[in-house]
Amino acid sequence: SDTGFSDVDADSWYANAAVYCRDNGLMSGTSADTFEPNATLTRAMVWAILARADGESVTGASWAEDARLWALSCGVSDGTDMNSGITREQFATMLWRYAGSPASEHSLAAYADAASVNSWAADAMAWAVERGIITGVTSDTLSPQGTATRAQAAAMLMRYLEGLA
Repeated sequence: SDTGFSDVDADSWYANAAVYCRDNGLMSGTSADTFEPNATLTRAMVWAILARADGESVTGASWAEDARLWALSCGVSDGTDMNSGITREQFATMLWRYAGSPASEHSLAAYADAASVNSWAADAMAWAVERGIITGVTSDTLSPQGTATRAQAAAMLMRYLEGLA
């Protein structure tokens, strides 16, 4: 099946997520036919994606400020560092806050880099791993400080939203 993106192979692990996010109006391509799966998302882009998932129209010249105000109003983010690349643990934390900060007793001990998860992200990462929203970049590493690529973000978003369905 053709994804409609020249840079997203239909057999890639993130193909369904890229198509899902496009078809649901959450993430558009970076051009008419590219998705740029390995590109980094900024914090503002994630606010916009979550705002769209929440039914907000975040488009046009003021999209970033509109997304920032939405993120602040519902406690998803502190609204700072709008143009910084988002880390995997920051993305998980924003999703977790969007979900209402649910409790999780899940242990991250199976991951060799669990100790590198910041304390403010620990509950969110435990929840995201427990729910299958975030998976390791290898069988035993979470790479919480690594930047979330567009492919990873699309997959996490789809897993979260589909899990709610």
